[in-house]
Amino acid sequence: MSDDYQLPIAPGHPGHPGRRRSHRRHLLQTLTPLYVLIRATGLASADGLCQVMCERTRDNGNGPGTNAMVVYLSPFEACIDAAWHALAPDRYEVMAASAFTPDELLIYQPERLPYCLHVAWGAHDGQLVVRRDGGLLRLASAHSAVISPLIDAIHLRIELPVLECHERLWEQAGLFAHAESHARMLAASDAERHRQALQAIRRIPGTARPGQPVNQVALYDVESAQWHFVALKLFEGIIQEPRSGR
Repeated sequence: MSDDYQLPIAPGHPGHPGRRRSHRRHLLQTLTPLYVLIRATGLASADGLCQVMCERTRDNGNGPGTNAMVVYLSPFEACIDAAWHALAPDRYEVMAASAFTPDELLIYQPERLPYCLHVAWGAHDGQLVVRRDGGLLRLASAHSAVISPLIDAIHLRIELPVLECHERLWEQAGLFAHAESHARMLAASDAERHRQALQAIRRIPGTARPGQPVNQVALYDVESAQWHFVALKLFEGIIQEPRSGR
């Protein structure tokens, strides 16, 4: 994975700038099942240091800022990210966010934890857009969790409208059985998810060079082993739809 996706050098590594590691152990709490993608750093460490998939996000003074931890609604979509970056099965793990300790991130951002929910990948005319750093362009919703100096629990909240938007997106792609496919991937073994993710990469119809405008949303259907594309305008329309009672 590109360094742009990952945490800075972890404490304990010879190249770390010398920041002191906190002895607190924070826990993530979620109402919605969320997953994170981590990989081993290759460092010999009793702590089992790892890197979590992150995204650079814009900081306009109010946004979550940079190095936002990526969370997924599906462990399979995290596996697709790992497969794109050619990570072997023994070099990464997809785990429930509630089982992950984000303390390495908090060294650099001690007052809040930026995170973003993976929604889909960006595409241009039926081809997935590749960024200049080599990663697939991600469509995500940005969030930020406040860190309390008194409470170790960090609450990751995904609002209902965001979840509804995610479901509507699959419906717009004609994938009405997505819930069943999602359940199948939840029940699958790590090896099976990895195998299916490799197939998803092989089934990519093409890639668009960096800088191409995103005009579609790309979703992968594991049942048909096909990528599906939804017009970006439809996606934007779902986001902007008024919702009564909210």
